[in-house]
This record gives sequence, structure tokens and C-alpha cells, in this order.
Amino acid sequence: MKTRSLLLFIASIALSLVISGCYYDNEEDLYLSYPGNSSCDTINVTYSQTIDPIFASYCSSNSCHGGSNPKAGISTANHSSVTSNIDKIRAAINENIGSSTFMPKDGNKLSTCDLSKIDIWIRQGMLNN
Repeated sequence: MKTRSLLLFIASIALSLVISGCYYDNEEDLYLSYPGNSSCDTINVTYSQTIDPIFASYCSSNSCHGGSNPKAGISTANHSSVTSNIDKIRAAINENIGSSTFMPKDGNKLSTCDLSKIDIWIRQGMLNN
């Protein structure tokens, strides 16, 4: 009887350890918890200070999606054009390198940090702040 009680006790401890070890993190928290990723500020994401500089650097400044004649008719030069094309933009920047619709064309994929910032801004309602 003692052996059975001991086994039951050990099994209950093991089960409680397994259950307490199971939880779900969101992708942003997991990304930021890895060493070297702590410099990604996803707390204060705004259009003017965060999103516009990303698009200016990767999309508008290279004459592809800026100016008076943006490629594919998609401009990233201002808030209203970004928000009206956000589904196309988001799909293109999340494509795999080598895909015919991957953006930025002939460039490197945006960093995980920049992609996270864009997703956060979208989830926050794409405010013009």
C-alpha cells in the first residue's frame, strides 16, 4: 500500500509540474525575450515616429512607391495612401524572398522588429499619430 501511495504522490507531482509549465506567449513577447532583440521598441508605435520612417527607408526613398508615379499605383509616401493599400503592402512585405510579389524588390526582407511594429500599428487601428 505504501508503494502505491508513493507512486500516486510522485505521479501527482509530475503532473502538476507538466501542467504548470504549459502556457502561451504572444509572438511579440517571445521575440523580445530572446537575447539581442531587446532593442526593438514595440511599446510606443506611432505612424509618424515608427511606421513612416520604415516605409520612407525601404519603399518611398528608392523611387518605387514614392513621388508622383509610384510603381503598381501603390504609394507609401503618406498615411492615407498607406492605409488604403495596407493589405497589399502587408502581403508583399511578408512574402518570401524570391517571390514575384516580395517587397522590397531586390532588397532584404524587413527585420522581424519592423514587421512586428507594422503589425502592431495595424492592430492599433492604423492611427495617423
